[in-house]
Amino acid sequence: MIKHYLLTAWRHIVGSPLFSFINIFGLTVALASCTLIILFVQQELSHDRHLPNADRIVRLHSAYRPSDAPEFLTVRSAGRMMRAISDYAPDLVENGVRLLQVGPTVRVGEKIFSESMVFADGSFFDVFELPFAAGDAKSGFAKPGDLIIDEATAVKYFGRTDVVSELVTVCCLGDKPVEMAITGVIRDLPRTSHLEIPMLVYLEESMFDFAPNLLATWTSVNTYTYFKLLPGKTAVELKNRIWQWLDAESPFLGMVDEGMKPTDFTQPNVMAVPDIYLHASRDAGNMGDMRPLGNMSMIYAFVSITTLILILAAVNFMNLSTARASRRAREVGLRKVLGATRNQIALQFLGEALLMTLIAMLLAMSVVELILPVYNEAIGRELEFSLGTELPLALSLLLIALVVGLGAGSYPALYLSRFLPSRVMRASSGNDDAGSRSVRGALVVFQFAVSIALGICTAMIYAQTNYARHSDLGFSVDNKLVLHGISASGVANNHAALKERLGRIPGVTSVVLSSEVPSQDNENNTGFQLLDGAGDSGISEDVLLNYHNVGDGFFDAYDMELVAGRGFSQAFEADRATPLAEDAPIGNAAVVLNETAVRRLGIESAEAAIGRTLRSDLFMAGQYDLTVVGVVRDVYFRSLKFGVRATAFTHQPNRLREATVSFAPGTDVVALRTAVEELWRDIAPLNPISYEFLNSMMEAQYIEEVQQARLFAAFSALAIIIACLGLYGLASFTAERRTREIGIRKVMGARVSDIVRLLVWQFSRPVIVANLIAWPAAWLFVSDWLENFEYRLGSVEILTACILAGGISLAIAWSTVAGRALSVARSNPVSALRCE
Repeated sequence: MIKHYLLTAWRHIVGSPLFSFINIFGLTVALASCTLIILFVQQELSHDRHLPNADRIVRLHSAYRPSDAPEFLTVRSAGRMMRAISDYAPDLVENGVRLLQVGPTVRVGEKIFSESMVFADGSFFDVFELPFAAGDAKSGFAKPGDLIIDEATAVKYFGRTDVVSELVTVCCLGDKPVEMAITGVIRDLPRTSHLEIPMLVYLEESMFDFAPNLLATWTSVNTYTYFKLLPGKTAVELKNRIWQWLDAESPFLGMVDEGMKPTDFTQPNVMAVPDIYLHASRDAGNMGDMRPLGNMSMIYAFVSITTLILILAAVNFMNLSTARASRRAREVGLRKVLGATRNQIALQFLGEALLMTLIAMLLAMSVVELILPVYNEAIGRELEFSLGTELPLALSLLLIALVVGLGAGSYPALYLSRFLPSRVMRASSGNDDAGSRSVRGALVVFQFAVSIALGICTAMIYAQTNYARHSDLGFSVDNKLVLHGISASGVANNHAALKERLGRIPGVTSVVLSSEVPSQDNENNTGFQLLDGAGDSGISEDVLLNYHNVGDGFFDAYDMELVAGRGFSQAFEADRATPLAEDAPIGNAAVVLNETAVRRLGIESAEAAIGRTLRSDLFMAGQYDLTVVGVVRDVYFRSLKFGVRATAFTHQPNRLREATVSFAPGTDVVALRTAVEELWRDIAPLNPISYEFLNSMMEAQYIEEVQQARLFAAFSALAIIIACLGLYGLASFTAERRTREIGIRKVMGARVSDIVRLLVWQFSRPVIVANLIAWPAAWLFVSDWLENFEYRLGSVEILTACILAGGISLAIAWSTVAGRALSVARSNPVSALRCE
């Protein structure tokens, strides 16, 4: 019996090439898409599950929400928080550890590397039980300065992993290079870890006495703080206890205005480690993690899209199967006359659907193997596809194929198996009743509604990303090479020579120094107090402003427009904020504000700000009275997602870390890079060079949006192709069923254009209805997505995208149907009117 069913199914597949191609192609595309999404979701959901006791490890995130400034969110926390919280909640916390990430230069023999190094408290391996390839935690991480590296770093440095006792030189802690002996080697962390620890050093706080803001502060957020909870305790319990501590006895009590609680201003969050990768992005806000974070909304979007594509493929099968009912009606009637039951006939049609789905699944696996490298590049992942070693994946895909096959075949099986022999054995050409046509019409509406909605979403994602990438940021981006690490040993005290020599390279038009360049805003914030006049005691409250340190000529080099006053210049030596002498309690320097900072300080205009004085504690310099010498137009120092920050620009020569080399259009970029590299080797032979072009750095801010746009575009195109194939199949079968009607119309005088218009209009109506459904749904999704951007496209652009999508969908439907309709309309009516 089963063999007979399979043989019959195969004959129908082979005997109906158009029907079979449309269905198998659609199912193949849908199942391949589903497989790719499963691979993506599987990896995204597996992050940090490899860690022992992962559910008991949590991380502290910071959130500052001042009443007069934008909120500041970060996954980092202040250096003094870990011990205070551990002491306050001993019934919740088993242990805690701080991680401080720095980027020193590492020298091994004659080789020099720029490395990411993590300093951690001695409790690190009590919290994170990582496996060792050489040595162990007890002996290898026992005292300050002990150095653990991972296998990949060991191979990079020495070509092997048995490197315990080997020496490396780290430059620098403060101004001093430090020689360290390797005391252990840990296994490489998997790609599914949010941690990145190529080098791990036992932390002693005195190592960073030169930078007290890193560890010895309650408000400067520079460390990743983790706690290992006692069994049975939760992240929510610890968060509640921290908020209780903040309002009851924390040092923050003296940092808020009268009548306020610390939790009105600072609202830390506690997150379990397995949740970090997908959920920490909402807390990361202004400062990122060790590795790029994932996004749960991206998973929801992709799963939804692939589900819709599977449904579209199944809808094609249902529509085409029921449309072909006239061809199968007599077969069903004859089988019933010969004794077949309705269940047996339904089972055969289900078997045909399953066979077709399994064929599509085999083809889909081949497609996945072929396009996986391209897919990985598009989404920035390293997914692997191996059914032989992934039994759960293989079973999942088989289950999906069965569900899709049964879902696609269920309605046709029930519909076709109900035919009555007394009706279908008549000469009539079919049993296509009004109910069946209504169902097919509804399914076509659904297909095109999904396709149109995806098209609108794709268009808006592309439009917003393009808007963000090409908006007027308020400064020049092109023809700029950013040289990193000019605060390194050998360069920090030689900035004048560096600028002078870089400026002599052919094509270079200017060289300016700064603490950050656009796209690098690390959200440095401090309070600025507006004084009535220089030297007054001050009458206003502190206003929190973002601040950057920039050197002479910075605003000119970046073409930032000064709306009042001037920028920093070598002609004004007093502009500089140099470290204070011991007998000088307050220093004097200059400051340049942006327009938003002027408004935030309550000053009525940019011109009125010139000459006013602000008092502030500048990082690593002391307290200064800063005279406003200029006001610069607002610029988007970071992605448009973050908007414009109220910003103060100061000039601290010892805080300049980046050099921006501007060059003339048409400059030989290869020769420029070669000259910069040679110069760097001469000035800093012990430090590897690191540089990027500014436009590449700016583009990198939108990489997630670009990836989303690419994937939405790819999946939208697949959905549209599947829908159009289904529409073409329906048009073909409809035209075939109406052959006699068309012949009669032509005999009665109808023109070819009349016939084509009749058939095209028949399939235009469901597309028009689909637009009416798709537009509101897409509008809601796009509006919600645009909320991620401080500056975004509006309703006019969304409406434009809807109208364009509607017009394109109609054009696609017309072009899909018109070709088949034209062929039928041109046929000889004599042939159409012959008896069957």
